[in-house]
Amino acid sequence: MLSIGEFSKICKVSTKTLRYYAEIGLILPNEINPENGYRYYVIEQLETMLLIIRLKSYNFSLEEIKQMVESGELDEEIFSVGDFC
Repeated sequence: MLSIGEFSKICKVSTKTLRYYAEIGLILPNEINPENGYRYYVIEQLETMLLIIRLKSYNFSLEEIKQMVESGELDEEIFSVGDFC
């Protein structure tokens, strides 16, 4: 598992952004430690986060991105379109 700090460095977004995305239900941590509140993400969530970053660069709103991610209308082909970072 990756801490929120590690995940934010890999994705090149701030921890504040990740907390906000969790608050709006866009991408949730895989686990939150109940004792200290630390947030953890798994490697598999990188695809989702990188997709969010790509869609934001295309000027989709966070609400539109959330709807696309939740609906599952995005498939593997999107990930082969080009580099995410």
